[in-house]
Parts: sequence; C-alpha cells; structure tokens
Amino acid sequence: MHKAFKIAADIEIRKNGTLFLDRKRIELLRRIRLSGSILAVSKEIKISYQTAWTYIREINAISPLPVVTMQRGGTSGGGAELTKYGLSLIGKFLFVEQKHKDYLSVLEEDMDICFSKSR
Repeated sequence: MHKAFKIAADIEIRKNGTLFLDRKRIELLRRIRLSGSILAVSKEIKISYQTAWTYIREINAISPLPVVTMQRGGTSGGGAELTKYGLSLIGKFLFVEQKHKDYLSVLEEDMDICFSKSR
C-alpha cells in the first residue's frame, strides 16, 4: 500500500541533555567492532578522526560501563575494541529504532485515512 504521508523522525538517546546515542554513533560503534580502527572507521563514515574520538569519549563518559576500550600503538599496533556492553547497546538501540519505525508506520496509515477522506 502506498502511503501519501511520510513522517520523518530519528532516534536520539540523551542523558541530562547530552547526546549519548544516535544513528551515526551506533554506526561508529558497529564499524569499530568490525575493524578495530577508529581512523579507518572515521574515513568510512566521513567524519574527522577527532570527531570520532569525541563521540567515543562522550559515549564512554555517559555510559555506566565502558563501551569502547583503546590500546595505544606500539610494536603490535594500537586499536579500539567494542566491549560486550557496547555490543549490547547496539542491539538495544536497533530494537528501539525498529519499534519507533513500526509506530511511525501506524501513524502514517492513520494520517492517510484521516487526510484522504473528502469532507
């Protein structure tokens, strides 16, 4: 069924007014899990390395448990690793996002019914 009306809204999770998670930060975490490289991920998602680090610091500061752990460079190289808690945050965010999309779909159907009737 084609819907005439489309509601656009994105999920942002904030704590005390500070952004904790949104779609872009979840994508950053997801890709860190896969590659282990903040630099590579920042290039992939087209944000600066400094912005990626800022996001990670903010996420870790707000979170009750570490989300991303870092290892300094050296002979074995440095890297970033998503913790088990960080992985669970991705799953929880995606769950909330899907529930949100489902709800918006219902609202869109209601709008189509409401606004398509001639009065």
